[in-house]
Amino acid sequence: DHWENHYELSLRLNFLTSSAANSCCQYDKAEQILRRGLTNARCLDDQLPSYLLLSQILQAQGKVKDVYDTCSAILTELGESIPKFYTLSESSEMIVETIKMYDEAGEEWLKSDATVDKTLRNTLQLYKAITFASFFCKSHSMVVYFASKAVQLSLSRGICEHTPLSLLQFTAVAIKDDN
Repeated sequence: DHWENHYELSLRLNFLTSSAANSCCQYDKAEQILRRGLTNARCLDDQLPSYLLLSQILQAQGKVKDVYDTCSAILTELGESIPKFYTLSESSEMIVETIKMYDEAGEEWLKSDATVDKTLRNTLQLYKAITFASFFCKSHSMVVYFASKAVQLSLSRGICEHTPLSLLQFTAVAIKDDN
């Protein structure tokens, strides 16, 4: 079995084959290949890139509920809390809390070096995907929750290449709540 004898190579080839099928808009094939790789992956760290690609494949197919469910399950496995529902008043409080955290972090946070924390990068990508999916299949309060959590995570753990999009998503929901 190549998965046993050449695990790293099999994992990488599976991901690249699925990526190629996705790039050619062969979403069903890409998903099928990716799910086979997920089954054979040994740990969550090995599965994360495939789950991120799976969320993109599902999103391209308009399966936002599946994107939400997938991201929710993986974020939970990563130790993040996902509420079943979130009220409008709770979301308003979360916006205020996030802005307060941002103010306390100050300019030094923005000037800090980018982190190399792979878990942070993957978690922010999952938050990006679940925020997008929530916009279509959940309440506005849930969108606020996820956008806020992504920014709070970046504020507490560091900046990476996904931080700017997290800030944009947060700003969009914070401005909407001000109206």
